[in-house]
Amino acid sequence: MATQLPPPKRIKLDNGVPIPAPEPKPSAPAPNIVVQFVSEDDGKPLAPAVNIPADFGRDGLEVMINKLSSTDEDPTPYAFHVNAPNPSDPDNTTRILISNSIQADILDKPASAFTPEDVITVYCSPQAVFRVRPATRCSSTLSGHSSAILCAAFSPTGRMLATGSGDNNARLWNLDTETPSHTLSGHKGWVLCVEWEPTERNLATGGHDGQVRLWEPKTGKPIGDALKGHSKWVTSLSWEPVHINPTNPRLASSSKDGTVRVWNTANRRLEYTIGSHTASVNVIRWGGGSGKGALYTASSDRTVKVWDPNGSATPYTKRSRTLGDNPCTQYRLCPSHWPL
Repeated sequence: MATQLPPPKRIKLDNGVPIPAPEPKPSAPAPNIVVQFVSEDDGKPLAPAVNIPADFGRDGLEVMINKLSSTDEDPTPYAFHVNAPNPSDPDNTTRILISNSIQADILDKPASAFTPEDVITVYCSPQAVFRVRPATRCSSTLSGHSSAILCAAFSPTGRMLATGSGDNNARLWNLDTETPSHTLSGHKGWVLCVEWEPTERNLATGGHDGQVRLWEPKTGKPIGDALKGHSKWVTSLSWEPVHINPTNPRLASSSKDGTVRVWNTANRRLEYTIGSHTASVNVIRWGGGSGKGALYTASSDRTVKVWDPNGSATPYTKRSRTLGDNPCTQYRLCPSHWPL
């Protein structure tokens, strides 16, 4: 018995020709509305009222208000909302945020209190209180060193800059005028580190020659002879915090020779030497916590040690830290000077 195939689907015909499906009707164009932009802070108009399509997007509103009300180069991001009357509480209004367009968020909503014939007041609130301009160009070039610059440090007031170079000199720069102030000559090797005294009275430099030198920033003159003692180059410098010793702060220096030396800058003598590390001491920091402060040393022997700044020969062993298989080359203290 032969298998019968199902009949083909019926197609509506008009005189033997299939009738095409009706095309969707085009949507009606969005009506134009009058919008008044006002400040959310004081309700004052930010620009004259404008006539725009109701489906004008939120991003377009932001571009428009920036062009109408601002002369700045950088546009300000805004948030927009409308205050709609509240039928149940005539004394208060309902805040309606505009996230898409006025038509989508307000006019098309059921029981909307607004019509296209109304002047719609749009409240604008800037979203960027602080703006940072991008660094798009170099404002100036400070030229003077004849070799690579190896270190730099701003003064505590931010008005001066100290740089150390492979030309064996340090230089002071006036940042108000962006010009060189003084050339500090005296090292017999590269200047590897510079450190400002907290009150900006002195500047310390450490060199590849193993010497530490002190300078008077206002005149650029050296303060006495070099502080000698390290057998290899100086890697880092740190001043005693000003709240511990405001008159004559001491200076700590670390070196490739594995030692830290603490200097009395008033009489220019060595107070004591710390020699517990078994490799180069890469960083020295003088913290101000616990009233008397503490010295923090980080070394290529993969340890960080904390020392009594008053001359104890042994570190606070409970605060020694081993850093795995890698040497410690940099670290920072938190503002309280105690946690690391």
